[in-house]
Amino acid sequence: MKQVAIVGRRETARNGNYYAAVEACGAQAVTLITPENIKLIENVDGIVLPGGVDLNPALYHEKNTDSRDVDDSLDNLEFAVIQRALALRAPILGICRGHQILNVYFGGSLIQNIAHTDIHTWTGKEDRVHGTRVKKDSFLYEIYGAEEIAVNSAHHQAVKELGKGLEAVQFSTDGLIEAVQHVEFPLYAVQWHPERMCLKNARADTVDGLRLFAYFINKI
Repeated sequence: MKQVAIVGRRETARNGNYYAAVEACGAQAVTLITPENIKLIENVDGIVLPGGVDLNPALYHEKNTDSRDVDDSLDNLEFAVIQRALALRAPILGICRGHQILNVYFGGSLIQNIAHTDIHTWTGKEDRVHGTRVKKDSFLYEIYGAEEIAVNSAHHQAVKELGKGLEAVQFSTDGLIEAVQHVEFPLYAVQWHPERMCLKNARADTVDGLRLFAYFINKI
């Protein structure tokens, strides 16, 4: 059975959906939560960097103008996880915050607060939904077979300057980068939340998020 490490405890409310999605695809989910158990990466087949709080803007050489609930220990842990995973060429799937920290790791930067948040930020009750444009030569086109797909949205930050080696492969209707892949490493990342677009959270107004997890697990 393939093993996938997820950064974050299963018991944390927002993390349960990631574990459920990985396990629904026939893989074993392994918890990675401390610098001491980074060595787990050597024995797993892939890593999921999930959503969460904002990154410290100091990581991309900016002052904090609108980054919220910054957690330096989490930033440091995930940077160490990415570094070790790349050294082992272990596949990585980044989601929301995971998408953003991968961009920053490769030298990119973030928009600290999107000026036009009407289609992106959480409503307070549920995720928003919007259309996107997908590049044909991309992992998302391989998964969904379409140049236009609808996804959910619950973020106030986004990729600004693209990190070195990353290729933007999906864009929102208002021009934000919604997904990236790396030109060399087995690395895929999306700004949206596929774990909230599948299984008990499946919705008729978006594509099936479980197909992204299945693609990643099949790739590894």
